[in-house]
Amino acid sequence: MTQSSIPDHFRLIIEPAPLTGSWNMAVDEALLESAAENNLCSLRWYRWDQPTISLGYFQKNENEEQNESWKGLPRVRRLSGGGAILHHHELTYSFAVPASHPLSKSPPDLYLTIHQPLIDVLASHGLQVAFRGVSFKSQNEPFLCFGRGDERDLVYEGNKVLGSAQRRRRGAIVQHGSLLLLTSEYAPHFPGLLNQVEQTSIYQAQFLTQLAEEFSQAISQEIQLPLESQKLTDEEIQIARQLETEKYSRASWTSRQK
Repeated sequence: MTQSSIPDHFRLIIEPAPLTGSWNMAVDEALLESAAENNLCSLRWYRWDQPTISLGYFQKNENEEQNESWKGLPRVRRLSGGGAILHHHELTYSFAVPASHPLSKSPPDLYLTIHQPLIDVLASHGLQVAFRGVSFKSQNEPFLCFGRGDERDLVYEGNKVLGSAQRRRRGAIVQHGSLLLLTSEYAPHFPGLLNQVEQTSIYQAQFLTQLAEEFSQAISQEIQLPLESQKLTDEEIQIARQLETEKYSRASWTSRQK
């Protein structure tokens, strides 16, 4: 592949309806491929059609770590690392950046670049979140990501409300993360942001779409790239369908031990 110029915009994809875990992960990988092969920069916002556990790429699917209430919940393994996430009442993003863009040169800085605009937008809604600022790690890391701590997490009064993870491929990076808005009955020990500020009534599809649009505009200003609202290309849909069929919907992929 010849040297590509820096993209002059990034695509904004806001999914209009909740989707399955296997499809969400397949699309994120398809966007990483578009970044690596076609020099495309993309920002995608999505939700989950039912409570779903996503396992980190390197994570063991150990029986002793399972909660009885999780039996029957769909599972999918991500292409990124980290701990498992119980996706439920949240807004999820993925940001794919090609190797030609300076942001791909420093993966740690990419977390800060994406998270700071989210802090600013949430502050405009009276939701005062901040970077954790310090990392902590135990010998036996908690199964769930929201029980782990990284300095680039976003927290409200010490409680983690957003965590992100990355995967690099041929110099391109996809970063995706989950903004926990309401507490899930499947993980009641992790308080959602809106629960903590007693604004649970605003958790509606219209609010989530508005939030995604505001986040996107703030990210656009931060990285100094204009955004264009678009849909997945036919090629990306074809790649995602193949990935979902041959990878993300297969038990052999989800249950494999790294």
